[in-house]
Amino acid sequence: MTKMKLKTKDAKEVFDDFERFEIFVHEHWKLMLGVGSAIVLAVAVYGIIMHVSQSSANKAVSALGVAKTEAELLNALKEYPNSPASARARMRLVRIFIDEKKYDDALAQLNLIKSSNLPKEIRWRTEMDASYIMELKGDLDAAAKEFDRIGNLALVDEDIRSEANYAASRLYFKTGNKDAADKALKRINGMSDGNVDFWKMQGRFLAAQIQGSSAE
Repeated sequence: MTKMKLKTKDAKEVFDDFERFEIFVHEHWKLMLGVGSAIVLAVAVYGIIMHVSQSSANKAVSALGVAKTEAELLNALKEYPNSPASARARMRLVRIFIDEKKYDDALAQLNLIKSSNLPKEIRWRTEMDASYIMELKGDLDAAAKEFDRIGNLALVDEDIRSEANYAASRLYFKTGNKDAADKALKRINGMSDGNVDFWKMQGRFLAAQIQGSSAE
């Protein structure tokens, strides 16, 4: 888990909330290798930047912060849909919907997060999360295409593109499209060393599985 100093109570709460979401990811989304750490850091920084002092804004932050259940979160978000704290509340709601296997509802909340004014790191992390949820609900072809799309975008950071290309290759292989799987893996190998080393290693394991299946 990435450690950082948080200067405000609100920012610390943002960080703690997404830290819990990361733990949830590792416990329940086994297919999402390492998906949580980037969004935890990005949203924590975003929470610091977007901290507000006006009494009306603080009321919204308070209402969204204390909401825990599905009903409470929905009511708070209905009243304060555009608050800077709404993204944090929506992510808690996404977690609840996933646990209840309400994948369409989880995707709807992620779409609302994507439509807000967010830093690019959070936006692309949200795109990845949406693709993982598509996979969870069984839309393997749609999920593979979304991962493939993200993996082909030059404006996205290499670590996210590498993760997306690996996920695309894994799903293409699972659905029998070995040519597309190979193509996605080659994009990982073409990236610079460093932050993407983990995904290169995972890619080598997957490539061995693909080759082994072709030899059968």
